[in-house]
Amino acid sequence: MNSDIKIPVTIITGFLGAGKTTFINHLLKSNPQTRFALVENEFGDVAIDTKLIKGVEASQMFELKNGCICCTISDEYEQALVELAEKFSDVDHLLIETTGIADPAPVIRPFFSDENLKNIYQFNGTICLADAKYFHRYPEKQIAVKQLAVADAVVITKTEDFSQTQNEQFLNEIKQFNPLVGFFVSDFGRVRDFDLNNIRQKTLRFITLNNENHESLQVKTLRFNGLLNKLNFIDWLSYNLDLYKNHIYRVKGIICFEDEPYQYILQGVGGSFELKEGDKLADSVVSEIVIIGNLKTFELDSFIQASQSKPE
Repeated sequence: MNSDIKIPVTIITGFLGAGKTTFINHLLKSNPQTRFALVENEFGDVAIDTKLIKGVEASQMFELKNGCICCTISDEYEQALVELAEKFSDVDHLLIETTGIADPAPVIRPFFSDENLKNIYQFNGTICLADAKYFHRYPEKQIAVKQLAVADAVVITKTEDFSQTQNEQFLNEIKQFNPLVGFFVSDFGRVRDFDLNNIRQKTLRFITLNNENHESLQVKTLRFNGLLNKLNFIDWLSYNLDLYKNHIYRVKGIICFEDEPYQYILQGVGGSFELKEGDKLADSVVSEIVIIGNLKTFELDSFIQASQSKPE
């Protein structure tokens, strides 16, 4: 791999038993020209999932055992990513599979905040697998909901015995946790027409979003009329996302700045964010941010007031 080209990295998350390993095997099989590296994360001394992965050489699997990546996240995790890129210069794509009880946010955050990793890797997105058969029986429902909230694409698994009505009901239910992403239904782990390299769409198709509430998660929309000062906006957003990082799981948006001919696409997880150039500015200039998280437990009004006053 050319050292000037960043390595795409995709996070695979989903609760225990959702079918992550099966899905990864199908990804590998359907992309035979791509040279993958895989970071596996398992409990215990025996790496069972690693033995089940086909298509990636054992020497290219980095295992972080005895705890979730999110629980043991440290320089060990970030250093492993740096070492992987140095050792395997011909890698085309990195996959990171979290354990089923992992909060994906700390796994994703370094790709937004660590300058060294940002120079090596290009964050491709997060895929969450949602188990339609057992979703309602999860003992750690809050973790499963957060996994959905931070995702860029959701793959629904174990619907083979479902009727069309049951499929539609489950899809409508989980859409409330993250209404802005693409949803796919798998057939024994296989997803037709799934483009691994186009998980995060360049232009967000903002649907008409009412502020949605759920017992453990809420979706709120902020809108700014007119062009924003870029430095003021970044200062305001950095401060608030860091302050409320335990409450705000995901932010996505389209932002319009002064003296900039293009819109900017906002993507953020767990207190960190990035802004990337999008389409040309339209005649009607409106910036929109969608916030997903546990928003009942902090004062959203003060957040909104700050958004209306500081970025001027």
